[in-house]
Amino acid sequence: MTRDHADTLAADARRTAECADRLRALAARLRAHDAAPHWLFAAVHEHITACVVASEELAEAADRLRALAGGPRPPRGRR
Repeated sequence: MTRDHADTLAADARRTAECADRLRALAARLRAHDAAPHWLFAAVHEHITACVVASEELAEAADRLRALAGGPRPPRGRR
């Protein structure tokens, strides 16, 4: 079960990193057009930063769960 959760967290980390990539591409397209309001760039950058941080934290959590799954198991009936 712990490995399943780790796999889910790792998949979420990848999806969140992909979201940051899509936002970077969006920011590049917006910079090419002067019609986009200036405040929008700051908002997009904040979302990119949030995605990057979340992706790193999710990947770390997945790694820790995998390490936990490989370690000694608690006695039966205890968690």
